[in-house]
Amino acid sequence: MKIAILGGTGKLGLGLAVRLSAAGHDLVIGSRDAGKAEEAAKSTAAAVRGTTNGDAAAWCEVALLSVPYASHRALVESLKDQLRGKIIIDATVPIDPANLRQIKTESGKSAAEETAAIVGEADVFAAFQTVSHRLLHHGSVSHDVLVAGGAARKSEVMELIRSMALQPVDAGPIEVAGHLERMTVLLLSINKANKVKESGIKITGI
Repeated sequence: MKIAILGGTGKLGLGLAVRLSAAGHDLVIGSRDAGKAEEAAKSTAAAVRGTTNGDAAAWCEVALLSVPYASHRALVESLKDQLRGKIIIDATVPIDPANLRQIKTESGKSAAEETAAIVGEADVFAAFQTVSHRLLHHGSVSHDVLVAGGAARKSEVMELIRSMALQPVDAGPIEVAGHLERMTVLLLSINKANKVKESGIKITGI
């Protein structure tokens, strides 16, 4: 599968790149700066290429968004034509810079819902909000990954996550994506309270 990690030069993007490359996917890291993307790709020591966000979005079948919320709307707006008709997995967490224990978006809805509204004709999902970037570098470690989005093409997203040696959990429609984004803030609080760095979510009973 041809996958682009847009805005993928940060910690989460690089962790995702390592897992996806190990699973044998054809992978590109995108950035506003092609040189920065190329350096990030080299740092993974994996079969990953770096290019601009625009070229990556045009090339891919699946786009993973891994950007700070402050850059989210500008990125999606600039790439909406290239992303139409594709699977988009939005891992953005819109943490409120004025209150790090809360999330805050322009619309009051989730970042993933904002992506869906901007692009229009695409299958948008929220996922990876509950997985530590550190754990993604350890291929033997598996966590649950909650996935919110419509039924169309969700099975492809679930299978993609399984290929990364992670356990996908169907969390329901895109309207619950905000709860996934809030879980990141909860896990950060759990990390701090328990003096750890890699807490995660485990769903039982299904």
